[in-house]
Amino acid sequence: MNASVWRIVVLFVCTCSLHAATSEVALATALAGEGDWQACLRECRRVDLAHPGVAEVAPLRALAEAQMVRGNPPSPWWRQLGAWPVKWMVGFYRMAVAPALGSRCVLDPSCSRYSLQAARERGWLGLPMTGDRLIREPSVVNEGAHPVTDVQGRVRYADPVSDHVGR
Repeated sequence: MNASVWRIVVLFVCTCSLHAATSEVALATALAGEGDWQACLRECRRVDLAHPGVAEVAPLRALAEAQMVRGNPPSPWWRQLGAWPVKWMVGFYRMAVAPALGSRCVLDPSCSRYSLQAARERGWLGLPMTGDRLIREPSVVNEGAHPVTDVQGRVRYADPVSDHVGR
C-alpha cells in the first residue's frame, strides 16, 4: 500500500477510537448526573485504560473521587454479585452467537453494551432491563425518534440506559 492509503487507514482508526472514547465519557457524565459516583468512577477508570489521555476524564474522575471521600457509599456487594449472570450471558452471546449472526442491532448502544451498562449501573436489575430492551427493540426502531449516524454511516436509534431508570 502507498502512503496515502496508510494515512487514510490511520485517520479512520483514530476517528473510531475518538468516537468510542466520546461515548464512554458521555456514559461517565450521565452516571455522575444520576449521582452514581461509584459507577462513574469505574467508568472513568475504564476510559483511562482504554483511551489514555482523554482530557475530559480527569476532572470527572476527580469529582467522583471527591464525592466518594465525602461519604457516598460504594456499590453494595449484592449489586456487583447480581451483575454476574448478565455478564456471563453477554459473554456467551459475544463468543458463541454473535460471530454467527454478525452485527445486527440497530440501537445505540448495541444490545450487549446496553446489557453490560445496565448490569454495571443497576446490578441484578440489568437482567430484566435486558429483557425489556430486547422486547422494545422493534417499537423503538418503528418510532424512529432519536436517529444517530455512527462512524460507518449507518443510521442507528439512541436508546440509552439512562432513559429507562428511575431517579
